[in-house]
Amino acid sequence: MGIPCSGPRSILALFLVYWLLPNRKIPPAHVAPAAIVVGLILEGLKYVNLAIAPYLQTTLEHEYAIFQHSVAILLWSFVGSMVVLAGAEWTARSKREDSAIVVE
Repeated sequence: MGIPCSGPRSILALFLVYWLLPNRKIPPAHVAPAAIVVGLILEGLKYVNLAIAPYLQTTLEHEYAIFQHSVAILLWSFVGSMVVLAGAEWTARSKREDSAIVVE
C-alpha cells in the first residue's frame, strides 16, 4: 500500500494555477493559504462523497434512473469547481486588499 499523496499534489496544482494563471503577478505568500485551504476542502469532499454516496445513489436512481451516474458526476464537478473558483477569488481579493493598503 502506497503513501497517500493526492492531497499534497492537489495543493501543489492549485498553488501553481492560482500563482501562474492570473494576468498579473501575485506573490506566492498570497497564493499559498488559499491553495492549502482549497486543497484540504477538496480532500474533505472526497470523504463527504463516501459518506453520502448510498443516500445520493438512491435518490438519483429514483429521480434519474439510468442517468444517475452522469448526474452524480455533474453535481460533484459543480461543487468542486465552485470551491476552486472560491479559492481563486480569495487569492485575488487578498491581493487587491493589500494593493489598496499600499496605495493609501
